[in-house]
Amino acid sequence: MINNTKLILFVLTFISINAFSQTETCTANNPYEEKDGLLTIEMESGIRSNSNWKIGTEADPNLPGSTISYLFWDGPQSFNALSGAPITYNIKINTPGTYRFAWRMRVGFGDSPGEHNDAWLKIDADDFFGIRNGAKVYPRPFCTTNNLTCARGSSTQGFMKAFGNRLDWGFVTNTNDEVAHRVFVTFNEPGLHTVTIDARSSFCFIDKMVFQLRGVNNSIAHNLNNPESACVNTSLSVNDNAINNINVYPNPSNDKINITNLPVNTSLVLKNVQGAIIRTIKYSDTNTSIDISNLANGIYFISSLDKANFFAKKIIKN
Repeated sequence: MINNTKLILFVLTFISINAFSQTETCTANNPYEEKDGLLTIEMESGIRSNSNWKIGTEADPNLPGSTISYLFWDGPQSFNALSGAPITYNIKINTPGTYRFAWRMRVGFGDSPGEHNDAWLKIDADDFFGIRNGAKVYPRPFCTTNNLTCARGSSTQGFMKAFGNRLDWGFVTNTNDEVAHRVFVTFNEPGLHTVTIDARSSFCFIDKMVFQLRGVNNSIAHNLNNPESACVNTSLSVNDNAINNINVYPNPSNDKINITNLPVNTSLVLKNVQGAIIRTIKYSDTNTSIDISNLANGIYFISSLDKANFFAKKIIKN
């Protein structure tokens, strides 16, 4: 008689080998585009870097006659450090504001809602946090270097533990052990950003992720009939030409950064991850240098005030 655990693993492996992504993989120059305060991405569309990330399929209990295609990790679990198996998703935000982040997931192995239920999550933005009753928590080391409340449990290198205690499929992403906080992210300006997940639990099944602008109802954001957001070709957009040409180096840096191919005769704004303006820089040439030696170590964003040639770039001070 075949052991039940071995049977489950065999079925999952068979499914993942024979499954395929039904969606287009967007790239850095063709990111998924937010529209009307909503961004929907199928998790299996991500740029995978490790063969232990698998794609499985099963009948969708919430859409009779439909099939779910989902992502899961079948390698070693890593609860206190990153696995080094990142998956990236490039996105383009058009509507600034604060968005709730949630993925549709379920526990894929066993019958405990507190196990096989999480992944590492990082979102490059002006503010990335968990919140409950107005109280915010942040990932390490940002929380420690900025005297903010750190999320309970493991967090590292800007990643937070993102979990959902569900044995059935549903939209939920929390952080902060013991007292769950929903995950939110703020984008102060239109621009390009990156979402990164890394493996934490094995057999955490994740179907899709949704960015939902405050004011957009759950019934709209979590409608299972919503299509995946389209890829946009930023090279065809006048407003994004500067984004593709701007070069920031060295990055990370501990003293000075150089910026080339700038639009002339405008100003730059340097902000921290909470969106607070640290410095405004005026310049007249297409190239400039900025001294960041007096900044605390952490993540910052440099952007242009020229709306016709807007760009936003992440800077890491180390």
